[in-house]
Amino acid sequence: MHIETVRFDRVFDVQSGTFSFEAGGKRQFAVIFDNELVPTAGSTFAVALDEPGNWQQVIGWRDVSGSTVGLKRSAVWVALDLLFDIWIIGIVIPIAALLFGGPWAGLVALVAMLVGAVAIVVGCARRNRQIERALLAVSPGQAGAVTTPFAGQRMPAHRPDPTAPAR
Repeated sequence: MHIETVRFDRVFDVQSGTFSFEAGGKRQFAVIFDNELVPTAGSTFAVALDEPGNWQQVIGWRDVSGSTVGLKRSAVWVALDLLFDIWIIGIVIPIAALLFGGPWAGLVALVAMLVGAVAIVVGCARRNRQIERALLAVSPGQAGAVTTPFAGQRMPAHRPDPTAPAR
């Protein structure tokens, strides 16, 4: 996760939640926070990006003048999406396991799917909580970019590239 604080000097090409902006002399195109929020020129936002500099992977945002945090994927929507998936696929897999492996295989398949779904929702809720904490920690006067790894996650070691030319 990468947190950037950006002051929108200019916002343009606004179309149904998608917008482009200019900040600090750099332009970013086709950015989406959600389908309703488009920042105004002059506003300052703290934005959580999945990858540094990749504005197509916005995962959270906050107008630094307020305390409301927006998230791309809420745990509730992930749970509803999984419920829909289980409704469609969750019937086929246990029935196939029941037919080909017997009652224990059907039960194991059903339990494994339910445990997996719960793990996905809990993981999403934990990640959203970390994103929210990181965005709320940004003060209005703070500018620039701050990289914040998830708790318990190791940052990749920077090793020299053996194929790079010598300096």
